[in-house]
Amino acid sequence: MSRTTRVMPLLAVAATALALVAALVFALRPGQAEQGGPILQYPPEPPAPTIGPNPTVAASLAAGPLFVADFATADTLAAWQMVELDFILPEDRANWVIDNGRLRQDFAGDARNSALHQLAALAPGSYADGVARVSFYDEFNGIAGLVARYQGEVGHEASYYRLRLLKREYEATPKYVLEKVVDGVAIPLAAVDGPGFAPRQWHVVELELRGGELTARLNGKPLVRATDPDPLPAGQVGIYTRALGGILFDDFVVAP
Repeated sequence: MSRTTRVMPLLAVAATALALVAALVFALRPGQAEQGGPILQYPPEPPAPTIGPNPTVAASLAAGPLFVADFATADTLAAWQMVELDFILPEDRANWVIDNGRLRQDFAGDARNSALHQLAALAPGSYADGVARVSFYDEFNGIAGLVARYQGEVGHEASYYRLRLLKREYEATPKYVLEKVVDGVAIPLAAVDGPGFAPRQWHVVELELRGGELTARLNGKPLVRATDPDPLPAGQVGIYTRALGGILFDDFVVAP
C-alpha cells in the first residue's frame, strides 16, 4: 500500500474531528443560549401557597377574656416568656418573631438551623381554671399544641400540662397526646390515635382546665379528655411546638 493511500483515511478522521469541535464551540458561544433558548428547560416552580385569614375567635371566648394577644406589633412579645423545654446550649436557643401580625417560630440559633428541642411561648399571668386557645398554621413544622399551669425556673425541670398534636404526614403515633410533666418528666394522661392535622391550613386548638378535668378540642370538636387526681396548681399558659421553624400562631386567648 502506498504512503498516500495510508495518509488519506487519517486526514479524513482528523477533518471530521475538527468539524465536530468547531460545531461545539459555535454552539456554546456567549449569547447563543439566549438566542436559541436554554439547552435545558426546567419546569417552573409552583407558587408558594397563600396563607389565608386565620379563624375568628368564638364569641364565647371573645366576651370577657382574661388575656388576648393578636401579635399585631413587634412589641407584643415583650411581656412573653420564651422557654426551652429540653436541655440545650445557650447558642441553640429558639427564635420567635412577629411576621405580618402573627407569631412565627423562626428556627434556632443565630444560624437559624432546624432543631428538634421542644419550646413554649408563655403568656404573662398565672391561671388555674379556664380555656386557652390559639390558631396555628403549619407550613412544615408538624408539631403544635398548648401548655398550661406551667411552673418552674428552668424549662427542662418545670411542671405543666402539655397538649401535643402531630400532622398527618408524620408516621409517629399517637397523633394527639395530653400529658402531665412533673419536674421535667412526662406522664401520659390520655392519647388518641387520630389522623393528625392537615398542614398549610389554619386550625384552632383549645385546652380547657377545670380542677383536675382537662379537655382538648381541635377546630371546635372534642379531641381528648383526661382526669388528673392530683392536679397541678395555677401557672402560666402558652403555645407549644419544636424549633423546626415553619409554623405560625395567632389570636391567643385565655378565657374564664
